[in-house]
Order: sequence, then C-alpha cells, then structure tokens
Amino acid sequence: MKTPDTRLFRSVNRWMLLAGLGVTTLLCCSSCDGDGAADGPAWTPPPDYTMPEAFVAGEDVPTYARLWTMPKGFQGFTERWNRRNAAHVQKALEERREECVNAFARRLGACPGTREAGSATICTRSALRTAISLGERRRVGDYLVYRELRDIPRGLEWQDGQNEPELGSPEARKGGVLRRSLQRSFPGTLCLFGPNSNNSTRRYIYDDLDVPLVRIHPGTGRLIPGIAKKWAVSEDGRTVYFMLDESVRFSNGAPLTSRDFITSLFVRTSDYAAEPFFANYYLSRFSRITVYGNEAIAVTLQEPMPAAPYYASIPASCTRFYAEFGPDYPSRYLWRPAPTTGAYRVAADGLIMGRQITLERVPDWWGYNRRYTRYSCNVDRIVYSFIAETSKARELFRIGQLDVFNAREADFWYEGLEVQPVHNGYIQRVHFNNIWPRNCLGVYLNCSRPPFNDINVRIGMHHALNIQEVINTVFRGDYDRMGSYFTGFGRFTNPNVTARPYSPELAREYFARAGYTEEGEDRILSRPDGTRLQVVVTSRIDPVYANCMNLLREDAAACGLDLRFEQMDDTVFFSKVREKNYTAGIFSGNFSPIIPDPSLYFRSQDAYTPDGTPVKGSANVTATASPEMDDAILACQTARTEEEAITAHHRVQQLIHDEACWVPGWTAAYCRFAQWRWLKWPQTPDCNFCPPRYADPLDSHLYWIDEEERARTLRARAANESFPEQEIDVPLPAEH
Repeated sequence: MKTPDTRLFRSVNRWMLLAGLGVTTLLCCSSCDGDGAADGPAWTPPPDYTMPEAFVAGEDVPTYARLWTMPKGFQGFTERWNRRNAAHVQKALEERREECVNAFARRLGACPGTREAGSATICTRSALRTAISLGERRRVGDYLVYRELRDIPRGLEWQDGQNEPELGSPEARKGGVLRRSLQRSFPGTLCLFGPNSNNSTRRYIYDDLDVPLVRIHPGTGRLIPGIAKKWAVSEDGRTVYFMLDESVRFSNGAPLTSRDFITSLFVRTSDYAAEPFFANYYLSRFSRITVYGNEAIAVTLQEPMPAAPYYASIPASCTRFYAEFGPDYPSRYLWRPAPTTGAYRVAADGLIMGRQITLERVPDWWGYNRRYTRYSCNVDRIVYSFIAETSKARELFRIGQLDVFNAREADFWYEGLEVQPVHNGYIQRVHFNNIWPRNCLGVYLNCSRPPFNDINVRIGMHHALNIQEVINTVFRGDYDRMGSYFTGFGRFTNPNVTARPYSPELAREYFARAGYTEEGEDRILSRPDGTRLQVVVTSRIDPVYANCMNLLREDAAACGLDLRFEQMDDTVFFSKVREKNYTAGIFSGNFSPIIPDPSLYFRSQDAYTPDGTPVKGSANVTATASPEMDDAILACQTARTEEEAITAHHRVQQLIHDEACWVPGWTAAYCRFAQWRWLKWPQTPDCNFCPPRYADPLDSHLYWIDEEERARTLRARAANESFPEQEIDVPLPAEH
C-alpha cells in the first residue's frame, strides 16, 4: 500500500514535467484541437500524464486506481456504469416479470395442446430462468469493482497452458516483405469500433493480430496463454481470474495494465462511439469486472459455462491512444490505427488512400520470447494492395509482384494456374485442409419485411434456390452444401440438420400457401391482387456472387420466383444489412471456436423493440423472433456441462432450420492458394505447414520469406531454368 504522500509527490512530479517540457506539452495539447482526421498512422498520442486523473479526491478506490490517468470524461464513469448496470438488471427483471404474467395469461386462455399454449409455456419458463439469473446478478452488486492484488481468493487452481506443442519452426527467418492483394473496396475508416468499422479489412489489421487474454492452441484446441500469463476459475465456475503478463506492450510501446480493460469498456460503450453492440455485449454477458491492482482482473460470467476462461476474455484498449476520445471520435480517429497487443501495426508511411495498407513488424515485440509466438510473425512488412480487378491481381501475381494469391475460385485453381511459372516450379499450389468453423455463408432473409414475413415464402425460397447447381458449376463440385448454421464445431454441430433441396414443385406449393397462386406469361407467380413474387438479393461487389446469382435466377424462375440481384460497396452493404434495410442478402459471418454463440444472431430482443419496430444495428439481421428459440438459446447459456451445451446447441440449430430465415450456402473444408516458392512454412513433427484450426493458414503468421530462395528463383527465371512442378497438399493431422 502506498503512503498518502504518493499523491503529493505525483502532483509535484507532474508540475516539474510540465515545466521542463513546456514546448512538447504545448504541441501535444494543441493536437487536441483541430480535426485530427488527417493525422493518419503517423499520429502520436499525447503523453499519459496530460490526461486527467481517473477519480476525484475522496472516492473510495485503492491507491493504484487513484493514480490512473484516463481519457477526458472518464471521471464518474464507474459510478455511472454501475448505475447503468443496476438499471439494466432492474429493467430486465421487470420485463421478465411482465413476460411471465402475459405468458401465463396467454397460457390460461389457450386451448391445451395447441401451439399457442406451448409457446406461452416456453415463454414463461424462459422468463423465469432469466429472472433467477438476473436476481443472482443483482445480489452480486456493483458491476465495476476495484480491489487490491492481495484480495484475490486463496486456494485457486491456476493454469498457465505451457504444456502444448510449440507453434512454428526454429528454422523461420526474420525479415522480408510479404505482398498480398485484397479484392475488396478500401475501408472507409481505420477505427476499431464505431461507424463503418465492421468492414472486411478489419481482420487483417486488428482481429487476426490482437492477442487476447487466453487463446486456443490451433493444433490441440486447448487453452494457452495470451496477454494473461495464468488464469483460474472460481469454484462456482462463474468467475475467471487473469494474471496479466507484465511484459506485454501495445504496438505503440505503451505497457498493458488492468486500466486498459476499463478504458476499453469506457470507450466502446460510449455514445460517442455510436456502437450499440458493445453496451449489450458487456451488460448481457458479464455480471462483474473486478480489478486487482494493475496486474490482475477477474471477469464474472452471467452463468457457469464450459471453457469459461475463453468466454471471459474481454478486450483491452490502449488508454494513452484514446487520450483525445470525445464527441468527434468517428472523425478525429478516422485514420488513426488503434494499437493492438499483436506483432504488427500500420506503418507510419503505410497508408495510400484507396490503394494500399502496409503493416510493419513491431520492434522488440513482447511475444518474440514466448513459447507459442517466438517463431511467428517473421516478415518485416505485409503490404495489402486493394485491387478491384481480379484479372489485374492475377497478372501481378503471375509476374511476381505479389507473393501469394487466393485460389478459392475453381477456374483459377484449374485453368488459371496452368501457366509457365507453375510448370517451371516458380509458383507452387497449396491445398490446406482445415477444421475451422465454417463461415455461415448463405442467403439471409429479412423476416421483418414482405414477402419474408411469411414463413411459407421463406420455405419456398429455400426450395427455389438451386445451390447445388452453383456448387457443381461454379465450384466444379469441390465445395459442400452447408447444413447447419453452425458447421465445423465438431460435436456442437447438429449432423441431422440438412439443407432443403431444390424443388420447383415444393417451392410452388409453399408460395401458393402464401397466396401466390396466379402465374403470368413469364411463369412468375403473383397474388390475386397483382403483387408479383419478386425478390432482390443484395451482396457486396464480388464477381463470384454475380456468377452464382446468374445461375440461381434461371432456376428460380422455374419455381415462379423473379430473382433480382444488386451489388454495392462493402461498407454500404453491411450498413444496409445491420440496419435491416434489405430484403435478402448473400454474405457470411465469421465464427471462432470453441462453442458457437447463437445469442448474438437470433434473440427476439435483438429483432424487435416492444412496440414492434425492427431493432437497428443488432446482429440479428434476419429479425428472427421466436420464444422457442429464446428458450433454446437460454439453455445454451446456462449449460453447466459440455453434454448439456451440445444438446442445447443442437436444438438451436434445428430451430434456425425450422424458421427458414437463412438459406444454407456453400462451404469448403479446405483453403487453396498459390505462392511463389520463396514463401516457406514449418515442417516439424508438431507443426506440419500450419495447425488445422485456421480458416486461412496465412492468418497464422507462421510463414517466412527465404530471401536466398527468392534470389535463386529470380536467377532461374532469368536464365529460363526450372524447378520440379509442385502441389503441396496439407492433410489433417492423424488424430483428427
């Protein structure tokens, strides 16, 4: 415990710093005025000590918390958030009570054995179970609590995850540049959260780089350390304690401490961020966050669950970076890349608007001496070029201006790689088999809009889309048809859920049930009032989707469905989907192990407000609202054992199928790409090429550039010499 004189010493020290560094401080303070939107990656945040203190004198917090400096507006946040949490719990309890009363009244008024009676019973049970959980949460008290390190309970069973196989290869060499292309539009912002931040580029500069508290070993599937060096679970299975690795630094050099997790909560849930997801994320998933000094935190889950440490892993945000956080956050931070705990950051000269983003390796990254990361993140720079024209990107790859190229399109894999650089062995084909959860690619149907507010039209749509023909034609039969919405989760995937087959007869039967009984000269169905069965399917700009939709449209017409197609910029498209301003959309979401989470995508409360208006900005983009689904999701959340969780998740997946809000698309149990022979991969007993739990092996960053091999290859090409043609087929490990 520090003495009371610490605060006086700190104030004097700050005055001396300000006096001694007057010019620097003036410059830093002046950076807080002005737009800030044009600062870009070269922007440097002001010094930590220029931020205000976190707490006012007299607040009942430990000394370490009183010494924190935080972004403007943080003072009073703890009290405000605790009040917000209490109000959230109270409101939720009242809503559950009202649900119970209404559901019970409906149950009394319904005929026994009817669907209405069953629905009311399920709604009552769901509300009661939620109310019990909320009552326990209210008993716990404040959401944000500050304690001393010595207050961590004794007798905990700590784990450090240090017994798993190493990742990567000792032969990996540091250095070099990896050049890649991205066939998508340039992002509209580099903000990690907030308006337009959920774009398809985000994973390359943030999601795949940031190191969480704990992570999954991509070979064994067990937990290994991230920025926490050890962790422990309470006896009741609800609270997870994390001891932070004191050597962790953000990519801008700032040390990681427990305050960065509170900063993350503050900035992400602020109205300035205009990001409703995170407030719901924190309030609905966790009951309490306890800070134990600067070195440890504890996260209390709503309910005990399998793999609790993984799901209690909350994000951290660099406090100093958000020193200027305020009402103008979306514009001030527009092109300022947020620091992560990963090994790469956007280079100061790495932003060419509309064309290129370059990452640079962080000097002296804290992970270079860690067991699971020391052989990873080997190249010095990664250059992502945004090239809209696929043909141009392919040509740049063929002549060696790109080092690697995705070969997901069958025509490129089979015909496009029948070129001399491949025959001469300069370029290698790679077929990587994986066990990563599959993207839920398919056609999403907005149940809040006609005609898909009628389940008969939704089921008819399933039978009217000839997805298998797309697989056979566009993907040469190499892809598989999706079945369950959550495919690739091992035992958690319901094997009995399969896609509805293409059938003009069944499609017309269900369309007729919805009133589309009149057939026009073009064979398209209409209702007697003249309403034509026409659906616009929207997607981001992608030539593969365009090819697929052209095929689907022809076969849909045979079912009486007039299928139209529109494409738009990524940012505009995803904004349209999240606002539920679409009718049908073709896209996918990314999942991660260990257990799927249907609560984000299918809860009724995220579909409609109490007055029946569709909720804007939620992840329930299909506006699915079902008491049975809510009950099944709650069972997933309250499962105490893995077997209980498996049963509950199987039920959810069956209900998603029954609601017919998503037409299963296509997937592949592999990743295909082509690479120049100087791109090298591990070849060790524990790591053959890349562990299987990666959708794309490049996400692992276990590769490296062999500059000697590059020089040898370029000399051979100049002399018209060749190497043996090679296709690398990476099988799944024997135990899988």
